[in-house]
Amino acid sequence: MRTARSWSPRSSAVRRRLVALVVVLGALPVGAPGASGQSTAAPSTLSVVEDGATIALPATPARALGVPSPVSVVLVEASTGQILAAQDAETRRPIASAIKLLTALVVVDALPAGTTVTVGDEVRGIEGSSYGLRPGENRSVEDLLAGLLLRSGNDVAVALAIAVAGSEEAFVDRMADRLAVLGIDARPGSASGLEETDALTATELAVVARAALAEPRIGDVVGRTVVDLPGGVEVENRNAFLVDDPTATGLKTGFTNAAGFTLAASAEREGRPLIAVVLGAKDDQERRDVVRRLIEHGYASTTPTRVESSLGLRTTGGPVELRIDLGTLTVPVGAGLRVAWPEGIRPTDASVRVPLVVGDQDAGEVQAVRRDGRAEGPPVASLGRALADGAYAALRPGAIRTLGSSERTPDR
Repeated sequence: MRTARSWSPRSSAVRRRLVALVVVLGALPVGAPGASGQSTAAPSTLSVVEDGATIALPATPARALGVPSPVSVVLVEASTGQILAAQDAETRRPIASAIKLLTALVVVDALPAGTTVTVGDEVRGIEGSSYGLRPGENRSVEDLLAGLLLRSGNDVAVALAIAVAGSEEAFVDRMADRLAVLGIDARPGSASGLEETDALTATELAVVARAALAEPRIGDVVGRTVVDLPGGVEVENRNAFLVDDPTATGLKTGFTNAAGFTLAASAEREGRPLIAVVLGAKDDQERRDVVRRLIEHGYASTTPTRVESSLGLRTTGGPVELRIDLGTLTVPVGAGLRVAWPEGIRPTDASVRVPLVVGDQDAGEVQAVRRDGRAEGPPVASLGRALADGAYAALRPGAIRTLGSSERTPDR
């Protein structure tokens, strides 16, 4: 039985949102109007500020990957949250049963492993997909999570909602609270995804999917290919992407007439997890094809790179170190990434902003952090030029490196 792998997000700020460190997409077609009733053409550059750094990283236009223009998509480096590709990713659209990833997050927050749930009469007459629950039976929360996430049981969604909060309406309030923790201001309409108000953007759904994969009780379930229904009947997971790609690790499909075909999918190769989200596809085959193109592009055309560099300054009062540590950024394969320390930096400078170069393109500036005291380790190269105050500077290159096998995320 296949299970999903997971990882631990790096920092408190990055845990709660995707780090959209500027993806250059090129001009993209206008997508179909979403829940907001508005749709705008994608700009040639998407940029945000992260820890004082505005960074522009090149990426392939989604159209070049064969993504149809009415479809909303996003591709995310799951270990960091960096957005690698996007199209109409900020338009809210109904996401159908993909909302059950959020339902599961609320459930695991509230019900400890091993909890038994007594199914009530509320499961009678539930529309749509069913796990076959019967009023009065007792089921473990683990069994119900499998029915929720693999078989997409709407009866399970309602049963769990009432077990957690007493009513589905009260449970939806908890769903909104959980979204707020993730930095998303939205209130779903149901625990099952049947309502048109169960709407998120592709980017927001990727945030939810990332949180779900990082939760072991969910991540271990969404990668399973089969589930046992009551009565011992074996039923396949509705997420056929698990069969399409042997490296797939989850997550969740969805369909309603209003939402079209949705899919939040994940894969992991050589310790590197990616998440792809597709909203509004015309059928199951299209959503799987688009996810496959996004995932293949991510692995074939981009590479995670550790961005860390320092500059040691020798002064009469002792050594001073200027340091840059952006963690890991994903860049196009072969592009190269370097920190271009400017000449003429003085130890007395209160603020030092340093250019970051990807390939032959200026990708923006980052703020160096000053540390007084002895720099860590000896310098390996000298700038060879005296500063105005008689101090000398030494640069330690080679700290920027591409992640190798020794830095892979451990399997869980």
